[in-house]
Amino acid sequence: MTVLRGVAITIASGLAFGFLGALAGYVLGSIAPDYYRTVFRIPPEVPINPAQVGLGVGMTQGCAVGLVVGLVVAVAVAWYNSRRATC
Repeated sequence: MTVLRGVAITIASGLAFGFLGALAGYVLGSIAPDYYRTVFRIPPEVPINPAQVGLGVGMTQGCAVGLVVGLVVAVAVAWYNSRRATC
């Protein structure tokens, strides 16, 4: 595996998981608007848009998880290729 392929896998995974996380957060904020108020202990008098909060939180968490998953996949593929070449 080349370095470019490893970086591409990591970035693609981060983008894909970020998109899925943003979608899940937006849906959660739309369906259960009090969820983020409860999780972050936001008082009822503070105006927020729960769908936008969900979108942002979901994208952030999704990108973080996606980057970790992408790195694990890239390392696993590189390790597998190195083991296969020596045997």
